[in-house]
Amino acid sequence: MSHILKHAELLFSRNGYLATTLDDIAAAVGEPVNASKDDLLWASALRIAEAFQSALEIAVTTERPIDDRLRHAIMAHIHVIVNNRPAANVYMHEWRFLSPERQTEYRQRRDAYEAQFRALVHEGIYAGVFAPVDEKFVTMMLLSALNWVSQWYRADGPMNADEIAHTLADLTLNGLYRRV
Repeated sequence: MSHILKHAELLFSRNGYLATTLDDIAAAVGEPVNASKDDLLWASALRIAEAFQSALEIAVTTERPIDDRLRHAIMAHIHVIVNNRPAANVYMHEWRFLSPERQTEYRQRRDAYEAQFRALVHEGIYAGVFAPVDEKFVTMMLLSALNWVSQWYRADGPMNADEIAHTLADLTLNGLYRRV
């Protein structure tokens, strides 16, 4: 089903969930689709949520200084987006069309992921590396900036994924560092 999911993600990302039919997906894959649109949307949301979570866990569980862990978390997030752009767009925008039960689980996963970023900011503040700032605000600002990359990134653009990730990490960290 992975090839069906990939085509569904591309169509959901390009045309929107509501404008995409199962017939559109079947035509794209050249075979009947034996899943509901909600099931495909949910499979996409789970797939990308797990990719974000796996990348974040690798970034934050190593023994590094807090600012380096936040830098790696930022970079990991950007790389998940760049390597999964259609799914990332679906994850960012189309999730609201999930069934109510799935929306609840989606929000729980998203909130838990956000909490991990917020914990990094909190740890940096507590350690005196970052200035005392509103952790929730910083986390929302950071994830908003990172997520927006899914809208404008182009593989043939002026910056590659590493350059974008480093630049966003530098801008964020330079704004967070405690000034002495």
